[in-house]
Amino acid sequence: MKTIDKNNPAEQNQEGKELESIREFLTFEVDKEIFGIDILYIHEILKPVPITRIPNVEGFILGVINLRGEIIPIMDLKELFGLGFCDILPSTRIIVVVNGEKRAGLLVDSVKQVVKIRKDKVSEADEDLSVNYSELIESVSQFEESLILNLNLSKVMDYAGEEA
Repeated sequence: MKTIDKNNPAEQNQEGKELESIREFLTFEVDKEIFGIDILYIHEILKPVPITRIPNVEGFILGVINLRGEIIPIMDLKELFGLGFCDILPSTRIIVVVNGEKRAGLLVDSVKQVVKIRKDKVSEADEDLSVNYSELIESVSQFEESLILNLNLSKVMDYAGEEA
């Protein structure tokens, strides 16, 4: 591990460039696929809690929860992607995300880890992805031997805002 001489501006600048070239993603699993969300949008991760159903909404909106006085819509990502409903298992989690003023909970099969990925390992998603949720994928990242489908959180939040 190289130490940085804090008195040397050239080394400080190099350290800043290295940090700028890295993005962090929270990775999680939905139907055996690995997805990611930029860590800057993560508010917290919850174990499943009772959800109040809302009548006449799309199937992927499970309802709402009261999170310390704030009403948060909960979306089942598996159902949003057209893959069926997420089973509530011990590994199931709700990822509470924030995008601007909007908050929503995303029900996922399991949360994996936070990964650091160099920006050159993040590629814009091809609009012709052969998945039925391609508009929800912002980019694809390569991490070790696997690919991570990074969510376009703005598009996902649009779904939460339209229905809840």
